[in-house]
Amino acid sequence: MKSSKHWGVALAVWLCSAGVLVGCGQGSSPSGNSNSSGGNPGSPANQAAPASPTTSAAANSAADFYKGKTLSVIVPSGAGGAYDQWARLLAPYLQKQLGVKAVDVVNVPGAGGLIGTRQIYSAAPDGLTIGITNAGGDVFNQIAGTPGLAFDVTKFNWIGRPDDDTYVMSARVGGEIQSFADLLKHKSGSPVRVVDVGVGTATYNADRIIFSVFGIQANLIAAYASSEASKAGFLRGDGDVTSLTESAIKPLVDSGKATIILAESTTPLKDQPQVPTLAQVAQQAHLNQDQQNLLTALSNVMTLGHSFFAPPGVPADRLAFLRQAFQQALQDPTFQNRVKQAGLEIGYASGDQLQQMVSQAMSESGPLKAILGSQSK
Repeated sequence: MKSSKHWGVALAVWLCSAGVLVGCGQGSSPSGNSNSSGGNPGSPANQAAPASPTTSAAANSAADFYKGKTLSVIVPSGAGGAYDQWARLLAPYLQKQLGVKAVDVVNVPGAGGLIGTRQIYSAAPDGLTIGITNAGGDVFNQIAGTPGLAFDVTKFNWIGRPDDDTYVMSARVGGEIQSFADLLKHKSGSPVRVVDVGVGTATYNADRIIFSVFGIQANLIAAYASSEASKAGFLRGDGDVTSLTESAIKPLVDSGKATIILAESTTPLKDQPQVPTLAQVAQQAHLNQDQQNLLTALSNVMTLGHSFFAPPGVPADRLAFLRQAFQQALQDPTFQNRVKQAGLEIGYASGDQLQQMVSQAMSESGPLKAILGSQSK
């Protein structure tokens, strides 16, 4: 099955060449973009069609609307985590590109991110409230039929994704678990203790799927307000393994306190290609094709990363302006330097690409729902 990331790339190329996608001009792909259309800078796929009078008028109207106003960016988790970090890094650059008076970052933690995400979704559709969301967790929760969800991921007005940070599973150095093969020893007997941020998050649901598919006994401990809090619990010994993004766990790896035992993707990590991928451990464990397809679907959902969206009903010109501002913010050299200093990596995906990823994931909801079931919040 063709991955959703590749499908999103193909869509972006077609949209750019047709002059439909906003911000596809020469060099429009931010540094580190793993979802860019590629090709030579002067190729048709990298050149925006001349703006029509109607397009220019819409852009001017949106720019006039935002001038002097305040943009609220909701983060559905506590301060200090990766979602909070991306929102605060982007805030001054969104302010610059949108021409707003200020950008207020508001933390709304709770229920594994669902409270904050519901607040973004139900905000006035004027384009002055957007947010970063636990996109993979949102998709998983909708597939699972989680009570009280109060939103529909297919109706999100996706703005863009700033990164393609791979999710990984890690173990404490010196602990009982030092490899994925060690986890497979827990198909019976005492369960592995797994540290997760909260019920309903992308990592929580990914761990449920992984341990279920491989038949590993696991006790998921999901009682943390942010990835920073879960890392602290992991270091205290609250659990044997934890799932976080590669950048989030990197400080612990660099300091010799943690080791990565699995890349929760079908492609190897750039910096640690020796770490096994989901596809590799699936083959080594002789999983059947249906089980392998399920892990591929999981990998596709996890690529949604730290995505930003606006509520349904935002006027088309303002949504296009938000998307353009987001992409231009990621292209800012000063912003790129700040991202690098923070130990993060830019991996842009457009709002249209995210929509395609979500649609593809929802089309494979049957087998995922069988594992996730219904989760109370």
